[in-house]
Amino acid sequence: MNKYLASRGIVLLALVIFSSAASAHHSRANFAFDQLVDLEGVITDYSYRNPHIYLTIDVADDEGTVEEWLLEANAVSTLRKVGWSQDSFAVGDQVMVQVNPDRDPSKRLVFVDNITKADGSTLMSSGMPPGGIAGAEAEGVPTNGFNGVWQPDFASRDIAAGFRPVNLPFTAAAQAIRDNYNQNDDPALDCEPESLPSTILPVFPVRFSVVQDSQVHIWYEEFDGFRLIDLSLDEHPAHIEPTLMGHSIGKLEGNVLEIDTIGFSETVWGLGRGAQSGEQKHITERYELSEDGTKMSVEYWFEDPEYLTERQSITGEMLLKPGYDFEAWICDADAARRHLN
Repeated sequence: MNKYLASRGIVLLALVIFSSAASAHHSRANFAFDQLVDLEGVITDYSYRNPHIYLTIDVADDEGTVEEWLLEANAVSTLRKVGWSQDSFAVGDQVMVQVNPDRDPSKRLVFVDNITKADGSTLMSSGMPPGGIAGAEAEGVPTNGFNGVWQPDFASRDIAAGFRPVNLPFTAAAQAIRDNYNQNDDPALDCEPESLPSTILPVFPVRFSVVQDSQVHIWYEEFDGFRLIDLSLDEHPAHIEPTLMGHSIGKLEGNVLEIDTIGFSETVWGLGRGAQSGEQKHITERYELSEDGTKMSVEYWFEDPEYLTERQSITGEMLLKPGYDFEAWICDADAARRHLN
């Protein structure tokens, strides 16, 4: 680490969880989240785009040598909730930054914890779940059925979307793919949305809408994923054109929603990081609302005979986020891959 970085050596376990959660599509294992270091410099670029906000700053050491540092921050959809905007910074601004350094001290790529501007105002990037500030947002809110925006409670659970691919019972064919995967081949780095089951307990907020009691629409904020659940059918059609999200039929009775999905296309990383999925993938889901309508228990099962030796069962919970301003993701391909350069 260069001598003008004053290592703080602070253990930030909670931030490890939240910061990792804020980026579902690429690993942040390269950052040392158990350390904070200080940087002071002048902003040379500010990119306010999903899936990550980036800044570059020029930092001078004691001898006056100037080096450019790349600062990665969380997503626009997360940071706009805590005051970030397109106009938060401008080229030429002097800033003080606390960051998590790369584990490779030769790299000048860091993850932003907080930035203090010349006027003394500070903007945070770490310490919050994707989609905004955590808290008892749903307390006392009257029930409105399944309609609304939902998200797992990141204050009390790890971020694994309900399962970790490394723990899945892979077939030999799937394990061979898994053994040779490269995290830089993540489809999300090309702004492609995730398939099921990774999206069922989502990282970013998800919106449920019941349409005239005949359909349920499910919108995923991250990468603008969308599903249509047909409540009018008891069986899937005989011929289905395979798609990323498959073909879903469902049954809605009172506070219980059940969904059955087939018709998936062969999908790279369709079972999570580095795990292929095939056209035989089959997923069933069960959602049950609490009496006050502020919590939703989730249970789902998935199988894929080509790539899994056993059917899997996962349980979890989502909380209502009343008043959440759900927005289009609008992924920028350059921002998605910028950390690789």
